[in-house]
Amino acid sequence: MPRPLIDLPRKIKDILAHFVDLPVEAAAPLTHYRRSGADIWNLLLYVERNLAQLELYPAVLRRHLGRLNGMILISLIEAFERYLKEIAAVCVDSIAPYVLDERFNVFRVQGSSLAAHYGANTLGKSLCEAITWLNCSEINDRFKKLLSHPFTVGNFELFARQPPIELQRFETLNIIWQLRHTVVHNVGVITNSDAIKLRLLAKEHVEADRMLAPTRDDLRYLKRFLDEAADRCNTLIGNQLALLLTAIHADNPSVFVAQEIANEITATFGNVLSVNGALGIPPS
Repeated sequence: MPRPLIDLPRKIKDILAHFVDLPVEAAAPLTHYRRSGADIWNLLLYVERNLAQLELYPAVLRRHLGRLNGMILISLIEAFERYLKEIAAVCVDSIAPYVLDERFNVFRVQGSSLAAHYGANTLGKSLCEAITWLNCSEINDRFKKLLSHPFTVGNFELFARQPPIELQRFETLNIIWQLRHTVVHNVGVITNSDAIKLRLLAKEHVEADRMLAPTRDDLRYLKRFLDEAADRCNTLIGNQLALLLTAIHADNPSVFVAQEIANEITATFGNVLSVNGALGIPPS
């Protein structure tokens, strides 16, 4: 008897109905990032712990774990990219009602993309979710303009090139963005063009026509680097946003209640921030 026909297009549409609720940590960008990182790492620990109880062919196990490691690598990087767009959206929403200059022009959003975000409940999400956050220079330019004092160019740099320790962080992130490209677009294959870019970024020889095979230690160090980068970004952006809101309030105290805004950004960033002398009160 022949198998019944399966409506594959319908099965693909059914995927859209398979989901779980967001964790409570999603209420703030940094806690959302940390929760995602913990979930991703716990996946690896769970698989390792259970595989250790089985008798498996070492070569086959290494091959499958290598593929899993590649998936974990990209998930860790994507969690950091999502943090950047979420924290940028917070900044947009925090200042949009109080500025009249052209700072939001830095977000080059096409009309069709903006239309797709029509239902977004914030201007920040509409502007920031439609673009990628995978280039340190572009990210710097967006935050510099977004967080500049009114009608000024601004000098804020999230990923600075000086002193040398900052340049090292900048260069390392650019390598990470390129690794993301290799895994996402080439399923881990280091093409000739990938190898050329990675050689220039790392200033070391990189073999072409090879399959990227990150080790467990590679993932551990990647996560540590991104965790530290997220914490640092959160501090720098939070402080700069507080300075901008202070300048806005000092120029026009009637535009908002400083204590209320200080409380809001303190809750969002998880750090006590001050707006024009009003010290934020963390949520109880």
